[in-house]
Amino acid sequence: MGTRGYDGAARGRRTEGWRAPGSSADTEIGVAGALLRDRMRDLVRNNPHAAKAVAVLVNNIIGAGIMPRAASGDDKLDRKVDALFERWTAECDADGQLDFYGLQTLICREMVEAGEVLVRRRLRRSADGLPVPLQLQVLEADFLDATKSGVLGAGRLVQGIEFDPVGKRRAYWLHTEHPGDAYGALLDVTEN
Repeated sequence: MGTRGYDGAARGRRTEGWRAPGSSADTEIGVAGALLRDRMRDLVRNNPHAAKAVAVLVNNIIGAGIMPRAASGDDKLDRKVDALFERWTAECDADGQLDFYGLQTLICREMVEAGEVLVRRRLRRSADGLPVPLQLQVLEADFLDATKSGVLGAGRLVQGIEFDPVGKRRAYWLHTEHPGDAYGALLDVTEN
């Protein structure tokens, strides 16, 4: 009786140059992650077919976006919460460029283009006058300091992500400026 194996494990003319390392995803991303992100972004910037594919995929994933509605059972409270959320959606972007629905699209687009994205919660003072003292800051994956890896106390640090002893994410090690920004180190010293 014969057994059927996986075609991908077959050896022959079609597979003789196939490089298939047994390394982990973290190892592969550590070696090639930045280059893959850069190439994908370049492809989207310079190839209209790639740009259209990303736009269609993002549109199909996001659609109209996440639109939560309060459902406490108290109609008056639900209306107040929904109204507060609606006011927050206009002010939720820490960079002041997008509303909540625009952020969802940006986050999804970055996930598709770069493979990952960071969303940082920015707690604000009540004196800032926001409907809710919370804003969201979207950061490209490049902000992670991928050079930071190793043992850290009882946990470990893998490409800028700190894990506790059981593998739960504990912290992110971030660059203060985008590492690819030519003007990131400049400070505005204009005096009034």
